[in-house]
Amino acid sequence: MRDTAQKAVHLAEGMGASYADCRVVQRESEFISVKNGEVEELASGDDLGLGVRVIVDGGWGFASTNRLSSAGVEDCVRRAGEIAASGARVRKKPVRLADEPAHVDSWERPVEVDPFEVDDAAKLDLLTRSSRAMMQQGVAVARAVLVFSRDTQVFANSEGSLIRQVLTESGGSLYALAVGRGNTQVRTYPCTVWHDIQGKGWEAIQQRDLLGNAPRVASEAVQLLSARPCPEMVTDVIIAPNELALQIHESIGHAVEADRILGHEADFAGTSFISPDMVGDFRYGSEKVNVFADPTLPGSRTSFKYDDEGVKTRRVDIINEGKLVGLTTSRETAFELGLGRSGGCMRANNYDHIPLVRMPNVSLAPGDVSFEELIASTEEGILLDQNRSWSIDDRRLNFQFGSEVGWLIEDGEIGEMVRDPIYADMTPDFWAKCDAIADEDDWRVIGYACGKGTPSQDGRVAHGCSHARFSGVKVGAKER
Repeated sequence: MRDTAQKAVHLAEGMGASYADCRVVQRESEFISVKNGEVEELASGDDLGLGVRVIVDGGWGFASTNRLSSAGVEDCVRRAGEIAASGARVRKKPVRLADEPAHVDSWERPVEVDPFEVDDAAKLDLLTRSSRAMMQQGVAVARAVLVFSRDTQVFANSEGSLIRQVLTESGGSLYALAVGRGNTQVRTYPCTVWHDIQGKGWEAIQQRDLLGNAPRVASEAVQLLSARPCPEMVTDVIIAPNELALQIHESIGHAVEADRILGHEADFAGTSFISPDMVGDFRYGSEKVNVFADPTLPGSRTSFKYDDEGVKTRRVDIINEGKLVGLTTSRETAFELGLGRSGGCMRANNYDHIPLVRMPNVSLAPGDVSFEELIASTEEGILLDQNRSWSIDDRRLNFQFGSEVGWLIEDGEIGEMVRDPIYADMTPDFWAKCDAIADEDDWRVIGYACGKGTPSQDGRVAHGCSHARFSGVKVGAKER
């Protein structure tokens, strides 16, 4: 893989590229699903290929191939160069990259138990028993899922970098669908979106205890059938981490992507209400709100030492005491914004996708109260858990989120369960209403997937947060 990556870079230089990089990626994957006690899907894959980026005549070109013969690599590099040259007629200004030193390194994400070494029979047994435990509660659909992947990647560029990384990840989830009383209700665990994948091994599955949580998840889905709709009101809203992570993703994560802000990217999630001159001055939220991007966080599916253009990663502050202070950047956008270095946020879904600015653990820092104190200090409100739907405009301003379940809070105690809760607001107004955040004992990182770009990439993203309270938010029930 090292020889192939370096060969592609040298070929590109010989064809006139002023800059070139190559990623050679081997991906192992496994997906297992059990529905209503029976195997629904059992799939595995092993893929190998390379992607080449070049700058020719001041413009980008990208091509990929799974033909790693000398002829295949040479053809791929030639196509990347032709694509770069073809853009000269429409290019407004040449591509410039922020400086980054050359790195020669090898790094593997720590794994306690290799998930690919765990016996398939043990995986199926866990899923089957979890699914049947949910069925015993009377749900119509009881699905249990496990998903694993490992990327072995070598990156080389014309500036002298040669980097090998091995990234293993594991996820698993429960899904219970109840039907009755003229409606359907869903409960999931631990996360609605893409199984809360973690940058860990089999230990991630053991830690979440799918079998132990299965009866509760299904029971709550059944209870929701007879719960009354969420009352319409303006009240304090406490949002659980598995819901708040998506709120961070949609109303902060996408909004601070520099490629959207600079007009380089608009597909799939639109642009942004932020402009470069707002950094350092704009009030994004209350003084309680501190947000950072940190790929060095251990155990996350977006934990890595180098991004996909060879930038060594580090923590970058995004919001400090409510003020916007930073963005997620690439080498190109960092240069355009006048920054000294990229934030190390460029990643691609696989070898056959060009790297894009992605959210590397864009997270809400923990607060200074326990979860119990957060509830006890709420006179009237609602606790929202697990996302069921979301909608936000293409500038990341107006939004409406729906949750799987709500629990009314009165005089500091969690009470009645209500169904189909939704809440709506404007991004800066909403984050300005944040008046309390639970502490680090309640804080966790949740792994998501995110669509972006054309062709669409299912990119790896993750967000850390704990329960947080927002005052005076409009809530109600979604009509069904």
